[in-house]
Amino acid sequence: MSDPYQPGQPYQEPSQQQPQPGYSEQAYPQQAYPQQGYPAAQGQYPQGQYPQASYPAYPAYAPEPPGRTMGIVGFILAFVISPAGIVVSAMALSESKKAGVDNPLGKWGLWLSIIFTSIAVLYVVFMMLFVFGGLLTVFSTSSTFDSVGMSV
Repeated sequence: MSDPYQPGQPYQEPSQQQPQPGYSEQAYPQQAYPQQGYPAAQGQYPQGQYPQASYPAYPAYAPEPPGRTMGIVGFILAFVISPAGIVVSAMALSESKKAGVDNPLGKWGLWLSIIFTSIAVLYVVFMMLFVFGGLLTVFSTSSTFDSVGMSV
């Protein structure tokens, strides 16, 4: 038998008829082992009916309800930046409502954001009234204008 890898000769595929050198087909006889637990042919089971598995079934992964993460973020933003909490909580409630899921953290975040924002707005309004109102009273009660100038 000639070596197919000799230099100067083109590569030739060994034919399927010839066994590889060093291997004999009789040294390793092919044995057919029966396949246990598998059907011998397709179509053995009726449509839609398959045998029960021998291992225990695990519960399926339940995806997170939509809007839950944004509800948590909106709840946290209610205490930090309440106007942003209003926006994020409203978006979370909108997503949850589309999916038909209740979102209590989104509701709490929305209400707390509205309350904290209104308190902050009232605080700013009262501070402005206090500062400007105090300035007006100081100038109106302590000074008088006459024809010569201002006297205190």
